Amino acid sequence: MENQDKHRLMEDEQLWGEARALAGSIEAIRRARGKKNPRDVDFGTPEWKDTCMAFARDMRWALGVGDDDLTEVPRPDDA
Repeated sequence: MENQDKHRLMEDEQLWGEARALAGSIEAIRRARGKKNPRDVDFGTPEWKDTCMAFARDMRWALGVGDDDLTEVPRPDDA
């Protein structure tokens, strides 16, 4: 059991690292295009909410998820 927990922890750390790398790439691309990132605007403002939505759309694009699938994205392990 302890070995399974350690393996799961390593998988979680790898996934976390990949997610951070993807988010960093999206931030850099948005910045290069002259777009704002969520950390560039005041938290909780309407501009922040709009920026978060635009950032999420860019993340979906990077993951290959189209705008027609906005309601739910199935997890790979649920298929």
